[in-house]
Amino acid sequence: MIATHMAKKYTVLETWIVNTTKPVESNSAEQTFDRMDRQAGGKLPVIDVPIEYGLEEHFIDEARVRDFAAHLGGAQEVLDIGPGDGWPLLRIAPLFKAVTGAEPAQRRVDAINAGVEKLGLKNVTVKKVAPTELDFPNNRFDGAVAASSIEQSPDPYKTISEVFRVLKPGGRFRVVFEPGESRERELTEGLAFSETADSLGYHYSLKHSRPPWERNYLVKFANTPEVKEEFRKLRDLVDRLGPSPSANQEIGQQFLERNQAAITGASFYELEHFTSETMRQTLEEAGFVNVRITWSAGTLARAVWPRLKDAALTDVQAQAVCAGLADLSVRLDASSGSGEPVVATKPA
Repeated sequence: MIATHMAKKYTVLETWIVNTTKPVESNSAEQTFDRMDRQAGGKLPVIDVPIEYGLEEHFIDEARVRDFAAHLGGAQEVLDIGPGDGWPLLRIAPLFKAVTGAEPAQRRVDAINAGVEKLGLKNVTVKKVAPTELDFPNNRFDGAVAASSIEQSPDPYKTISEVFRVLKPGGRFRVVFEPGESRERELTEGLAFSETADSLGYHYSLKHSRPPWERNYLVKFANTPEVKEEFRKLRDLVDRLGPSPSANQEIGQQFLERNQAAITGASFYELEHFTSETMRQTLEEAGFVNVRITWSAGTLARAVWPRLKDAALTDVQAQAVCAGLADLSVRLDASSGSGEPVVATKPA
């Protein structure tokens, strides 16, 4: 189990949640992504809002999309593992003959289908399926991508083995992940909130840098007007104080204790994160060859942006620059400690 790889380093709030609410084990699809309204705050370029290449994050988004196409080297039918609200699935669709999303959360599947209709895409299929049990035949796809989804799987190693199985010989797999190398602090707390018809959600997360792991808790409250008002006040406090319950107990244990009578249940899941090197090693162990850590076109785009932001590029010019950066990224190996993505090939 993934949990055996993780050092147990509990915060005061975590200890309270475990001892008081007795959380049951869950997974990221059920606990987080099926409760989430929209990813990225509903601001994904093209998918949610019109793309504006004069905006840095939109320019970088285009480069990251082009990166997938460049690294898959002429693939026609591509699988996207865990596309969430459709990124990169819906963005890469115009670059391939057909794309298929394997998404475990029904709410995200619904969001993707809405995006397909909105964008008028005809070559997109999405299937509700666990990444550890891909419901596709052997050798089905000639390319696969994963964007910060492998580490969200309850078993990343089984998920990678499943990708290997459904790829055709010679097919390539481009893996982007949230790198463990990127965290400056050893332990980082996070707070988020959700709402469904029957509950309000208090989401508490802990991310550890070395070794890179993550634990997530959901404490559910009855969805009543009184509790909604408590959550409104809590959000205001978090906006002012930041999302660290250890530094501000009024957004952590004090809030939970004051509203304990309204708690209806709790759950948790654990994730194992990767470094560039551990992802490379894992792909090799799964049977992939020609496994390389390469610079992301998104990283390159961020680096050149200061020189381009005042160039008033047309949309066509911006797309061409991003495509060029993606082609360049294919040829640029990155160091094992860079946190850059990995590309691998199933043996022919």
